[in-house]
Amino acid sequence: ANWLFFFFENFVILLFMEENVMKRILTIGGSDPFAGGGIQTDLKTFENFGLFGLSALTSIGALDINERFMLESISLELLKRQLVSIDKMTSLDGIKIGLLNSSEAIMVVRDFIKTKQNIPIILDPVLAFKETEAVINQLYISQLIEELFPLVTMITPNLAEAALLSGQALPSSLTEMIHLAKELTASGTKNIVIKGGTRMAGDEAVDLLYSIDHYEVFSHKKIDTTTVNGAGCAFSSAITANLVLGADFTKAVAESKKFVAHCISNGVLMNDHTGSVWSGGIQKGGMRNEN
Repeated sequence: ANWLFFFFENFVILLFMEENVMKRILTIGGSDPFAGGGIQTDLKTFENFGLFGLSALTSIGALDINERFMLESISLELLKRQLVSIDKMTSLDGIKIGLLNSSEAIMVVRDFIKTKQNIPIILDPVLAFKETEAVINQLYISQLIEELFPLVTMITPNLAEAALLSGQALPSSLTEMIHLAKELTASGTKNIVIKGGTRMAGDEAVDLLYSIDHYEVFSHKKIDTTTVNGAGCAFSSAITANLVLGADFTKAVAESKKFVAHCISNGVLMNDHTGSVWSGGIQKGGMRNEN
C-alpha cells in the first residue's frame, strides 16, 4: 500500500503545481519609447491581469532629428534568436503579435507560431506605412493575410487597418463595419474585433466582435481626453490575457473594453499634450498599488 500512497501524494503535488504555475504570454512587436503602445503597454497589461509577460522585439521607435517619429527594424537574425531563446527557456500560454514592420519578419513569426496552434494567438495588424512605399505596403498586407490570418485565433484591426486589409473604404457606420468584417473572414481569419474607437460619429466608442456565425457590438461612452496613445495595443493585449485566463470571446472583449476605458482615463500626458494610456497601477483584483 506504500507505493499507492506515494503515487497519490505525488499526483496531488503535481496537480497543485499545475494549478499554481504562472501563466506566460509572449508579445512580439515594436518598442514605443513613450510607453503608450508597443511591447511596453503589452507587458504592463499582462502584469495587470496577473500574468507573466515575455517579449520579442521587431523594431524600435524614436524621434529623429526633425522630431518626427521613426521606426528602425531589428535584424531578422536577432528576431529569430529572441524567439529561439524563448522557446528553449519556457512554454507559452498565449501570444500577442503587434507591429512586425517587414515582410521578412512576417515569415519568421509565421514559422514560430505554426508550432503553437494549441494556445490563443491574437494578431493586432498594426500598419505603420510610408505613403511613398505603395508596392512594399501591399506586399506586407498580402503576406499578413496569407501567412498569418489562418494561424491566429483572432485579429484586432482598428477601422483604418480593417479598411486597408480588406481594400474597402473606411466604414462610417455599424452596418459598414459588419460588411468589412465579413469581407475579412473570407480572407481566412476566424474571429475579428474591429476597434471603432472614437473614429465613428456619435457619443459612443463602438467595437465589433465578428465570427463567421455571429457578431456582437460593444459600446462605451467616449472619453474626452488626449491620453489615448496605445489604447489599441492595450485592448488587444487585454483580450489575449483574458483568453489565456479562460474567458470566452464575449467576456474577453467586454472585460478588455472596460480595462482600456480605465487606462484612457488614467493616461499620462506628454510634453506635446498628447498622452499614453496607463492603468493607474491597478493590479489583479482591482487593488491600486500606492507605492
